[in-house]
Amino acid sequence: MNRRAPTSIARCARGFTLVEVLLALVLLAALLTSINQFVFSITEVWTSHRDEFVFVQHTRAVARHLDEMLQTAANSSHASIPSGGAPAVEEIRLPEGGTEELVAFDLPEGDRLLVWPGRPLPEVQCALGWRKEDGLVLYWKSRLETDFGDAPPRLAVISTFVTSLAYDYYDRANNTWTTEPELQRDEAGNYELPRRLRLHFRRKGHDYEEVIEVPAITEGLPAY
Repeated sequence: MNRRAPTSIARCARGFTLVEVLLALVLLAALLTSINQFVFSITEVWTSHRDEFVFVQHTRAVARHLDEMLQTAANSSHASIPSGGAPAVEEIRLPEGGTEELVAFDLPEGDRLLVWPGRPLPEVQCALGWRKEDGLVLYWKSRLETDFGDAPPRLAVISTFVTSLAYDYYDRANNTWTTEPELQRDEAGNYELPRRLRLHFRRKGHDYEEVIEVPAITEGLPAY
């Protein structure tokens, strides 16, 4: 009896060998290590740049707010104060005693940096100063306070990262700019208002400088 030989059908249910499994594990471990190193390096770079970015934002915010205060003072000539609140160099009484010539200006409605012990008053005289232990500070007191001429002003810290406050003067005769660490006097011996304020910021090895224009009051044509 002639029997037919069964047809050979290849049904290979072959699994992975031990060598292949070990090779796959090695490749997977190498891939995960590379991903972890990449993530850690990106995190480190982002953290360092984020710290610097926040610091730059701080310097710009301080400069912008000071510019707004000076512009407000320059535009407040309608306020009921003798000088109209325009920026000027004035002798300011210091909280610890004594006086100092500083760039002063008046804010008719005060400012959000000023924390009042009681009801806020208008017509606040402010003066910019720098103290080694505090950085950039603002001396302030309302002209409507009964002890305005006798008691020293209050102190508000603007930025502890300001390491110096300098003043830029423009020489029209020579068409040149000079940066001075102290306020300068003119030929008559009077203190001269600088054209710009120069703030130097420092934090964790990062140094930045912001320059703020000091608005000058000029007489214009009458409205009528």
